[in-house]
Amino acid sequence: MEVSLFFHNFAAQIINLLLTNKTKMLMKQILRYSLVALLAVMGFGNAMAENVIWQENWTGWTEQVKGVLDGVNPNYTFTGTVLKDDGTFKSGTTIYNENLAGGEAPELLVAKNGGSFTATVALGGKSGDMTLSFKCNKNIPVEVTGGTIGENTGSGNDYVYAISGASGTLTIKFNNSTSANARLDNIKLFQGEGKKPAGLSWGTSARTVTIGADDNIFPTLSNENNLAVTYNSSETSVATIAADGTITLVTAGTTVITASSEETAEFEAGHAQYTLTVKEAQGGGGGEEQIEQITVAKALEIAGALADNGYSDKEYQIKGFVVGTPAIDKKNDGTFYGNAKFYMADTKGGTETIYAYQIYGLNGEKMESEDYLKENDEVIVQGKLQKYVKGETTTLEIAKGGKIVSLNGKTGINNITADQLNSGAVYNVAGQMVTDSYKGLVIKNGKKTIQK
Repeated sequence: MEVSLFFHNFAAQIINLLLTNKTKMLMKQILRYSLVALLAVMGFGNAMAENVIWQENWTGWTEQVKGVLDGVNPNYTFTGTVLKDDGTFKSGTTIYNENLAGGEAPELLVAKNGGSFTATVALGGKSGDMTLSFKCNKNIPVEVTGGTIGENTGSGNDYVYAISGASGTLTIKFNNSTSANARLDNIKLFQGEGKKPAGLSWGTSARTVTIGADDNIFPTLSNENNLAVTYNSSETSVATIAADGTITLVTAGTTVITASSEETAEFEAGHAQYTLTVKEAQGGGGGEEQIEQITVAKALEIAGALADNGYSDKEYQIKGFVVGTPAIDKKNDGTFYGNAKFYMADTKGGTETIYAYQIYGLNGEKMESEDYLKENDEVIVQGKLQKYVKGETTTLEIAKGGKIVSLNGKTGINNITADQLNSGAVYNVAGQMVTDSYKGLVIKNGKKTIQK
């Protein structure tokens, strides 16, 4: 033991003698620089870590807060909400259980033509450079008070803004000055280096194609970061999408096409979707298939047996009477959207009703007057049936985009003779004779015109 210790000390002395003073100084400098570099890396790592100051993805918000958004969070204000005469929500800025912005449902719809969302964020002592990121399906302006905002450096539905000089309290306003509703989600204000947005985008929120058509054009996914993507079709009975993104049309209807990517060390999870409407093939020489006409009771039975948010495999013609006052909504400029929402029953004033959602008029015409459709009108509505589920609420309905094929026994202007059309009398597009005081689209002396 003593011999071993002797030789160990002897060897150490020899090495110490061999090292010059210059070598010793060099080794000390290397050690010092290594320690400084280690501390710098540790400090750099802390600076690079994402430090979230405020975020909002609407988790926990529901559509039941429509019309009372201002009372949910005292630091948030909203504009653009339109209420009915009874104070309930009609249209505009509100929460929707959808994900058109590219995040996860729910999301905020910011009303077109000036709707806005403003958040007042206390920075909790933090100041200086920050980053604001969010998802939106429209390019809407962002204003900041309490700091200076730069240009957007994101892509697709992902928006990223650098904010400098922030201190105290930051007020962030999203103002939708576009002529279309915008969807807003996954808002985050942070310091440091956050993960990059995935950058997935279809470039559109909706597309309509026709079975068998040669000119169908499907949206192309923008995936500039070359992320691994998974595709999905919400209604495979309407259209399927393969692993490479190829779409196969099956039958007429509506489906939501989605592209998703997983979160990685560098990128956030990605999500992009659009609504694909598939129409029946045109022509074909075999004649049109006879569409089954059913009662409201039968329609309720069929819709009730569907899976949640599922559609019927085919269209039906549902015959019944309008219950209550139809909602023929107007735009902010006073013009009409062209469709109506109403309830139908097998008898006038019936209580067993099915909801007809955004239905168009005879011959697919837009409804251009509040007098187009009234309570107790007898109608036949053609469309697919849907079991629409949101939260704990289930609505059995005639799906969006259906059309009236008969109104009070009239099947459209085509039933009126040429002599009648040219007699000077005024008809609406339902084939009903109306007075000169009727407002909307009419046929007079064989020509379409709008009476104001």
